[in-house]
Amino acid sequence: MRTLLRRNWLRRNWGPYVAAALAFAVVTPTGGQDAEGYRLSSTRVVIDKPEHWQAWAAPVGSMVVGDGGTVRPRFLRRDINAVVNAPEFVTVNVDQDTIVAGGIDLAGSNPETAANVMDGDPETYWEPSFDDEVDKWFVQIELGRSVIARQVVVRFVAAGAGDPFLKFRVIMSDGQGGLEGGPGLKFFRVAQVIKANKDQRVFTFDVKPQRPLPKGVTGEVVQVVRFEALDTDGLLGAEVPEAVYGRLGPDDRGGVEYFRQTVAGRNILIDESSYTQLPEVEKGPVRFYRRERPRLAEIEVITPGDNIVNLTQRIANQDQGLLANLVRAWTTDGFFRTVVTVRVYDQLRKRNQVTVDLGARFWLDRVRLISSANLLRVYQIRLSDGSLDPAGERIWTTFDERLNRESFLQVEEQFSLREVRFVELRRLELVGSQSERGLLSEIQAYGEGYVSEVVMTSPIIQLGGSRMITSLSWEGEQPPDTRVELRSRSGDQLVDEVHYYDIAAVEITKEEWESFGEHVDRFGRLTGRGRIDTIKVPGRDWSDWSEAYQTRSEPFRSPAPRRNAMVQARLRTRDPLRAATLSRVVLQLAPPLVDQTFAEIWPNTGVNPGVDQEYTMYIKPVFQAGDDGFDRLLLQSSSSSPIEILSLHVGRDRELGTGTATQLWPGVVTVEEASDAGGVELIFPEPVTRGGQVYAARFRTRVFLSGTTFQVELTRASRPGVVQLASEGEASSLARGQTLVVISNLVDAPLMASVMAVPPVFTPNGDGVNETTQIRFDLFRMTGRRRLEVGIYDLSGRRVRDLSVVRQRPSGSHSITWNGHDDGGALVPPGIYLVHIGVPIDSRQGVTDAMRTVYVVY
Repeated sequence: MRTLLRRNWLRRNWGPYVAAALAFAVVTPTGGQDAEGYRLSSTRVVIDKPEHWQAWAAPVGSMVVGDGGTVRPRFLRRDINAVVNAPEFVTVNVDQDTIVAGGIDLAGSNPETAANVMDGDPETYWEPSFDDEVDKWFVQIELGRSVIARQVVVRFVAAGAGDPFLKFRVIMSDGQGGLEGGPGLKFFRVAQVIKANKDQRVFTFDVKPQRPLPKGVTGEVVQVVRFEALDTDGLLGAEVPEAVYGRLGPDDRGGVEYFRQTVAGRNILIDESSYTQLPEVEKGPVRFYRRERPRLAEIEVITPGDNIVNLTQRIANQDQGLLANLVRAWTTDGFFRTVVTVRVYDQLRKRNQVTVDLGARFWLDRVRLISSANLLRVYQIRLSDGSLDPAGERIWTTFDERLNRESFLQVEEQFSLREVRFVELRRLELVGSQSERGLLSEIQAYGEGYVSEVVMTSPIIQLGGSRMITSLSWEGEQPPDTRVELRSRSGDQLVDEVHYYDIAAVEITKEEWESFGEHVDRFGRLTGRGRIDTIKVPGRDWSDWSEAYQTRSEPFRSPAPRRNAMVQARLRTRDPLRAATLSRVVLQLAPPLVDQTFAEIWPNTGVNPGVDQEYTMYIKPVFQAGDDGFDRLLLQSSSSSPIEILSLHVGRDRELGTGTATQLWPGVVTVEEASDAGGVELIFPEPVTRGGQVYAARFRTRVFLSGTTFQVELTRASRPGVVQLASEGEASSLARGQTLVVISNLVDAPLMASVMAVPPVFTPNGDGVNETTQIRFDLFRMTGRRRLEVGIYDLSGRRVRDLSVVRQRPSGSHSITWNGHDDGGALVPPGIYLVHIGVPIDSRQGVTDAMRTVYVVY
């Protein structure tokens, strides 16, 4: 592989761009408040600056952070100018040395202003020095990657701001041949203007393919574009009146032409001294000129669009190392000159395919393969948005096998616009083609639209001590068909996680790293051994990610108080031309109600799903002086199932175990149903502010998940909005496991069961008896917010009533009432009706549904 070495000129002129592309945004603490990814004060945590969002982890190339601090999904563009963002493309090796940097590669004259031709601003320009020879009037642009060039646009400054170049040409190179981007590069000519140009300000040239292409495929591979002046009018830029000439400054004053007029009326150009000696009758006109000011405003290279493969994989290749997967690395590095042999796909062992993970779902409609020689003769493209089937296997769209009979060096698979995360290429075997090399330079992919889902995760937010996070709020935009989802987690423990790498930047085990030994090469470097990275990661006491926050501001859903927290944001869209945005996230802080609260449930294993089971929740608050305490305990689970309180006692473990603990319910504590999801609230007559006793709440409920999570919330009426979650931990020696998760075996459980209408016959005639029916059903193994489709249909199949509901906790027992009226509020005629229940399943392959009959009579 030929590498382009970074030149001193590049360092001097494009250093800021290189640094911006390579640096990972780290905010220098100011006044002890700002940290990497957030700003901390005594009352809140705020994320709203560009440097905050840039420190969040997200798939490479999936998001864009605006100057004002708004983050949005990347928009994949069509028909872009590849010059204007060339400085963003900086390729480094495993030692972080720059080998290719997009930007001005060479400038023969006035290099200080050469970058103006690629800044996208038609009012800035590059003007060569008048003192340099014309053969030095050139600018060469390194695009930083190989692109498919369809057109080149040359823009000179507007009339009155300077002159166009008199004669010029544009040449291009695919990056092959020569070193350092110098004369050794192989160029081909795109356009040449040899007729004197005095007034045309914009030229558009089609880039003609240098190699045969299939029908419907256009453009040529380009990495370097060069503009060269061929001639100039110099001092004779434009004729001006003598009075204007006299007012010109020395840098603009051009030449003066003197003419002798013959008897026949012809004007002959002569020098000034000869002119002064002529008799007046022979003195012809004197012409005054402004000096030529050739000014190039912009060079544009128009390409099919953003090549998302290079945008996402070039950074991934740097992180993973070249040797981690040589074929994938060289076919996604963005360079035409790197060519690799693709082995024939092994159908039996299912290997040798080239799989590209874009990291997020992008809207694509084309995949292009290019090579400098011997492109694949037979191949197959497969695409996946990352969805899994019920067996956990990735779902693929497989295109027909393609035969490249004409040995084209560019081929393209075109398809309808769709969400794609994974692109897979298989080289197939053709009879008689075993001796062919099957070379590939690049896999490229194009489309248009916003990334359909961006997942962003904050760094660990260190609160500087045990702090109560009372609420999470956010600001942003949710146009139709888009959604912003936030989740949180929290914990106290941080542990060091050590990562070892070999010299090719491939992660290895500690044992492998140590086995390389202390061998030093002739340059004084350890051979084989690479860097060691130590990072802080959440410890074992951290909570899982919470359920999604449903509104722009609501109580914090993760355990608190805690010393640390994290936030995860998802920006979703179903419309490629619309995007959700996020500009601000705020975590509100407050003193805790109780210093710490531990809880655990028993039994927590071997529980049968869908049947009544008695449990005991042990809750142990630990107070510090000055704690406000609590006067309410909310008990709920991740299943939608009623919780029936059987008793509540408080005391020491010995007292709870011997039955001598104080009974609070039935007693001074009151019990109220808390939500339609089955929660129950225990209300104390006075706030509990001290004591080291254990509360034992015995209750009955059913579980519908393989792992049902129970939750205890502490609140106090005098501090509205402050909700403190109990943490998993040892609350009592009477329980084992220190967990709030109940495990049950759902291997044989259906997704939907116990579907019935109770009563199946009802009489909505207004007499107050048997006026409604309850549509009841149980759901198992379903998590996340879901819409439960419940509809009433007549025997012709027409829906008369939509009773669908959205449930945050879909697994559990559900009961939906029908009063015999249609969607318009009118009473339906007597007769037989069908109840249909449908719920989307995880694999996105359809729904699980059931049908029952119900009778309306009068």
